[in-house]
Amino acid sequence: MTYFHISIPFLASCLCFCIFYTQARLEHHHHHQHHDHHNHHDHENKHKHHSPSPSNAPYTCDVDGDGIFDVRKFGAIGDGLEDDTNAFKEAWKCACQSQSQSPFYLPMLLVPHGYYFIIQSTIFKGPCKSPIIFQVDGTLMPPDGPESWPKNKRHKWLVFYRINQMIIKGRGLIDGRGQQWWDLPCKPHKGPNGSTLPGPCDSPSAIRFVMCANLKLQELKIKDSPHFNVRFDRCVSVRIDSIFISAPASSPNTDGIHIENTNDVQIHNSIISNGDDCVSIGSA
Repeated sequence: MTYFHISIPFLASCLCFCIFYTQARLEHHHHHQHHDHHNHHDHENKHKHHSPSPSNAPYTCDVDGDGIFDVRKFGAIGDGLEDDTNAFKEAWKCACQSQSQSPFYLPMLLVPHGYYFIIQSTIFKGPCKSPIIFQVDGTLMPPDGPESWPKNKRHKWLVFYRINQMIIKGRGLIDGRGQQWWDLPCKPHKGPNGSTLPGPCDSPSAIRFVMCANLKLQELKIKDSPHFNVRFDRCVSVRIDSIFISAPASSPNTDGIHIENTNDVQIHNSIISNGDDCVSIGSA
């Protein structure tokens, strides 16, 4: 088995399919087993309305009393139709301001299993009072296609800014719904004699980290990002383990992991199959 340690200024590009293995796995940091009480729905039923969440009911920040901030308790519907952005913002605000009482029980924003959440371009801002977990057990989706996005926010979707010590993990899915973005005429397309015609678009990366430190990404599934799947800008100390990134081979600019002005990055046990570089590293 081979161990990969990727660090700027080392420059690496992958083929369309790459697998990273390591003997050392990141520790599993999971402190709750509350998933079974949520309704489990098959993908075919994702557009059926679940029972309404208590969006109009008053809530306190620690709605579960144990540091778990379930977005449904903040008004998210999770039916794949309604816009749940505000619920995510409120849940993040509470989780980020929560003070951990123990290193074994960190504040957690929970995206519950069996639900499909529409979330628009959002910046999750730090610094937070404690290390924090963003637990993705359900499905996150952006508005479907460029025409559904505000024109001034088309370059970003899920952004994490100035956060220290965060874990993003879970068995759910981050679905970028990128097909309509890839079909834009401004995207690079094949030209005559095997050439490529340029045409940069203002398309969003699925997940972007800006000026963050001590990050862990574990067990995530990300598919069909409009642009880069995961991007790091000016971050320090990043550990990626057991994530799966996929996009069609024909999808333009869907780099799996893009590292920009970032130091100390390790990628382990991960599978990337996409339409561009599996891992790309820049300096500007």
